[in-house]
Amino acid sequence: MTVLYNVGCKLNQYEGSCLVRCLQDSENIVIVNTCCVTREAEIKSLKKFRQAKRLFPDKKIIVTGCLAHLNPELFPDCEIIDNDRRNSLIKGIFPSPDKARYFLKIEDGCNQTCTYCVVSRIRKKVFSKPVAEIKKEIAWAKYLGFNEIVLVGANIGLYGIDTGTTLIELLGELSKIPELPRIRLSSLEPNFIDPEIISCLKDLPFCRHFHIPVQSGDDRILSLMGRQYDSHHIKNILELISKNFSDVAIGADIIVGFPEEKEEEFNNTLKLIQEFPFTHLHIFTYSPRPITDAYRFGDPVYSTEKKKRLWILKSLIAEKNFKFRQSLFNKILEVIIEKKENYIKGLSDNYIKVNIEGTCQEKELRKIRIVNVTKTETRGVLI
Repeated sequence: MTVLYNVGCKLNQYEGSCLVRCLQDSENIVIVNTCCVTREAEIKSLKKFRQAKRLFPDKKIIVTGCLAHLNPELFPDCEIIDNDRRNSLIKGIFPSPDKARYFLKIEDGCNQTCTYCVVSRIRKKVFSKPVAEIKKEIAWAKYLGFNEIVLVGANIGLYGIDTGTTLIELLGELSKIPELPRIRLSSLEPNFIDPEIISCLKDLPFCRHFHIPVQSGDDRILSLMGRQYDSHHIKNILELISKNFSDVAIGADIIVGFPEEKEEEFNNTLKLIQEFPFTHLHIFTYSPRPITDAYRFGDPVYSTEKKKRLWILKSLIAEKNFKFRQSLFNKILEVIIEKKENYIKGLSDNYIKVNIEGTCQEKELRKIRIVNVTKTETRGVLI
C-alpha cells in the first residue's frame, strides 16, 4: 500500500492523491508531497521527509511537489519527481480520495507577478483542463458518492487564458449538468470577482463561501506586493458578495510583516477586517522566499512584531467568526457528513464545522444532512 504525506494547499492534495492512484500497483512506496510557499511549509516538508525515512526504512521514498522541484538537493537518497514529470504521470488520472469532499483541479499555473510569491515562479505556465474532462471527472466524483466538489488550481481565475475560454464559461457549462453536486471555489483572486461571476455562481448549487487572497488592506503595501487591485476594490467586492448571498462566509489570506509594513499600514488592514464581514482568515507572517522579487527587500520587520500583529488579527477573527455562527441560530444548514467521533462531524455550505448529536452509519459519510442550528459554542456549532 502506498503511503502519502501531503503538505500544502488543496491543489497539492489533489496532485498527491492522483500520484497515489497512478502508482497504486507499486508496493513499498512512500510519497512525500512538498510545499515551499512559506518557510514554515518548507520546514514541515523536510520534517515529513525525515519522518518517512525513519518510519519506513525498507520502503522506496518518492519526493515531489514545489520544494522538491525548487531544491531537490534537500532530499538525498530518494527518487525526485519534479512538477513537470508529475503532471505527465497523473495526466488523465482521477483520484479516489479518502475525504468527504472532492477536490477537482481545473487549472495549474499563474502568470501574475506578485513580488512575494514563489509559486508563480515554479508553476509559471497556465494549463486549463478541458471542459469535457472536467465533466468526466465530476461524473467520477458522483460515482464515488461525493456531494461536494471543490474547484482548485494555482489561480482558478486564470482558467481558460491558454485555451480562449474563461472561468465564467466553464461555470456556465457546469450549471447544465443534471444533479450537479454542490460546488465550492477553493480561492478566487480579488481582481476576478465582479458582477458577472457573481451572477454565474447564483445559477449553480454554489456553496455560500468565498476565500479571497486579500493579503493587505493598505494601498502602499498592496502596490509593493505587486497586487492588481487596491483597498477600494476589495471593499466593493465585499459589498457585492454580501448583497447577493445571505449568511455567506468570507475568508481571506492576510500577510503581516511584509517589508516596510509600518504600524499605520497594518492598522489599515486591521480596520478592513473590523469593518467588513470576514468570517475566516488564513494569516501568514511574511517570510522571504528566494527567487521572488520581494527577497531583495530583506526582512526588516521584527519577528516579535509580526507575531503581535498575527495574534491581533487572530483574536479579532475568532470574535467575528463566533458572532457569525451565533447569527445562524435556529437556521437551516445543509451539512456534508465528514466523520463520526464523539459527535457526527460535518461541514455546512457556508463553511461552518458542525457537530450533530446522534448516530451515523458508514454509508452516510459524504451525504448531505439538513439540520437546524440549536446551539453555538465558542469552538463550533451543535445541532
